[in-house]
Amino acid sequence: MAEVMIGSARGDERGCAYGGAAGDQTGREVSAQAWYNHPKGWRVFRCADREKARLIARAMRAACANDMIGYDQHQRLTLYRAAEKRGFDPSLVVEPAETDCSALVRVCLAFAGIETGNFTTDTEARALLDTGEFAELAGEKYTARADALREGDVLVTAVKGHTAVVLNDGLRADEPVEPSMKRTPGSRTLRNGARGDDVRAMQRSLIALGYGCGSWGADGEFGDATELALRAFQRSAGIAEDGVFGPESLAALDAALTEADGAEGGEVLICGGSCWVRARPGTDAEKLGVAREGTRLAYLNEASENGWLRVKLGNKSGWVSGRYGRLVHGARVG
Repeated sequence: MAEVMIGSARGDERGCAYGGAAGDQTGREVSAQAWYNHPKGWRVFRCADREKARLIARAMRAACANDMIGYDQHQRLTLYRAAEKRGFDPSLVVEPAETDCSALVRVCLAFAGIETGNFTTDTEARALLDTGEFAELAGEKYTARADALREGDVLVTAVKGHTAVVLNDGLRADEPVEPSMKRTPGSRTLRNGARGDDVRAMQRSLIALGYGCGSWGADGEFGDATELALRAFQRSAGIAEDGVFGPESLAALDAALTEADGAEGGEVLICGGSCWVRARPGTDAEKLGVAREGTRLAYLNEASENGWLRVKLGNKSGWVSGRYGRLVHGARVG
């Protein structure tokens, strides 16, 4: 069984959000890649109509294969307008057009006959559910692993960030969907002792911003390490440092993530002393080199569950612990 692939609009030819030339200049602006565990956490939405789901995936594959389609947030609707004239089939777009991750998913939905209004990743989940065509799949079987995903599933980050379409079935795609309850960030106030998917989403967001949540990482349990991370974020954000995740903290966290997503370059600042850059996220991994305090390393858009950040060191990629690295302005992930 081949690995599960996802397709999305990922960034312009310079790795920026806007300002590049129209169309895909590198073959990677709109492209497929192997599924990965997004540091902000995935939410998974499945279309009840299997044929419509296949059409969603077909449209995404066509967009990834068409170099007329590039990435630019400031011109994100030009693809929609160009595709609308051609039955929303991305393969038929013959003039340079631009999109971003959420606008591209909207085109794929339209190709399958699912009409929505304009949405971005912070409103996409509600837009999908409001169509009546999708159900959300909860639990790590779907959100943290790929083998139960199905062609045409739509992935959306738990907080504003990125969206993608699953292009092929995982090994366990045809297993019955497991019923489960899912809480999302903001549906309740979180404090030390809370457990659940919303806690895990909060932890992943803190980790993505460089606030480590202890050795267990994003485990869905609000313990002392998570409270310390939240307090550090609250202090940095200039809001009440009470260790409680309520509406004010949610708004500040969303704003910080939005700022990170919109920046033109992602960097990790080494600010907790010099540290080793390692081949994998863990202190037992091979040492690739030393990152000196005060240096900045390019962020490679991935954070581990235990709070390590993936960075570029010379011509290699490696990992630094969130104890030493802080994401100071981030690139889009995906």
